[in-house]
Amino acid sequence: MLLSFKKYISTNQLFQQSDKILLTISGGIDSMVMLDLFQIANIKIAVAHCNFGLRSNESDGDEKLVFDTCIKNNIEFFTIKFHTKAFAEEKKISIQMAARQLRYDWFNKIALENNCQLIATAHHQNDVAETMLINMTRGTGISGLHGISAKNNNIIRPLLFTNKVEITAYANENKIAFREDSSNKKDDYWRNKIRHLVIPKLEELNTNVVNNFYQLSKKISADEILINERINELKNKFVSTHKNLVYIDLKIMSHLAVTSLLFNILSEYNFNETVILNIIENYENNSGIVLQNETHEALIDRKFIIVRERKVEAIHQTLFVGKKSIEVNTPIGKIGFETLSEMPTVFSKKCLYLNKEKTGNDFILQTWQHGDRFKPLGMNGNKLVSDYLIDKKINLFEKEKCMVLLSKKTSEIVAIIPYQISNDFKLENNSKNILKICL
Repeated sequence: MLLSFKKYISTNQLFQQSDKILLTISGGIDSMVMLDLFQIANIKIAVAHCNFGLRSNESDGDEKLVFDTCIKNNIEFFTIKFHTKAFAEEKKISIQMAARQLRYDWFNKIALENNCQLIATAHHQNDVAETMLINMTRGTGISGLHGISAKNNNIIRPLLFTNKVEITAYANENKIAFREDSSNKKDDYWRNKIRHLVIPKLEELNTNVVNNFYQLSKKISADEILINERINELKNKFVSTHKNLVYIDLKIMSHLAVTSLLFNILSEYNFNETVILNIIENYENNSGIVLQNETHEALIDRKFIIVRERKVEAIHQTLFVGKKSIEVNTPIGKIGFETLSEMPTVFSKKCLYLNKEKTGNDFILQTWQHGDRFKPLGMNGNKLVSDYLIDKKINLFEKEKCMVLLSKKTSEIVAIIPYQISNDFKLENNSKNILKICL
């Protein structure tokens, strides 16, 4: 196992001997075997463990095992506890997606702060087979059939040379301590259903099915390289750029692989498959139509599809709102800012009201940006402005004109104009210094 491990690392050039690797260790059999192999191979490592708080005492037991192992072997150790369910509810995503986003954001942060060049996960050949079957069942293109790659940016998978049977045998032979995740025994999730119900049936037909899937994934990855080379050649033939405009020659429509070609071209500009299929089916009768997404727009012209980046008038203006009222011209019209010394008897639905004692008098009014966060009224947690606007079903044109007001005193977003204030700056019963914002 150790020889195969070293050979796989060398063959795939996963890292240099001088690199420091952050190992993501859950406490399960796969990651604990990976930790053992890295130790024996004398590679510079640190260990990161996520406690997702989803299995109560079980999760704490996993953390203790990893902690004790690292202390015993003098290994640098990092851990964090997430409120995964609350995060999933806030983001309106599944528990699995929430856990994935939380852990990879944190792994990257820890790696950066502690001079770790790469992050290692314990995926193996069974994971490749499961991923391919999941993607095939849901529907996928060729990119979903290459399974899990050995290296993807700063993520490496040094156990892809082996499978679950060999990992289990190694753990038993070397008396490696590990913990079994009870949720792995349930069939609540796609992956567990594939693992427990589908693959065993396939192994009845061919005991080598897991390895065959892995070998197929490698062949598909190699084929994908050749396909992409050909796609790039055809892009050069049909696509040109002039004065920041991208011209796609409509002669591309006669190509037998037009769907794949257009998807590869237009997906770079954030157009989805539905839009692309609509263009292919209706381009002859839709000359002059403009299709838009949040970042780009595509004009179907007589001879070309012309793509350009959407230009939004960006606002960035500093404001001082003292006792004197002010007005500001913006893409959504004039906005008035007024200071009130007492609670109004009537609150206008067209206005926002803030606790000015917390904001101070100095503000920045600017166009919202991707990544902006605030705490919507009535919520305890932060939310992306983009997610808030989606939840409010704000249309694309109105999204473009939406602005945020930041307090220079706190450097926080205090309001999304014209829709919502931050919960941290809401009025209190005795508020005597109030900022009124009206369109």
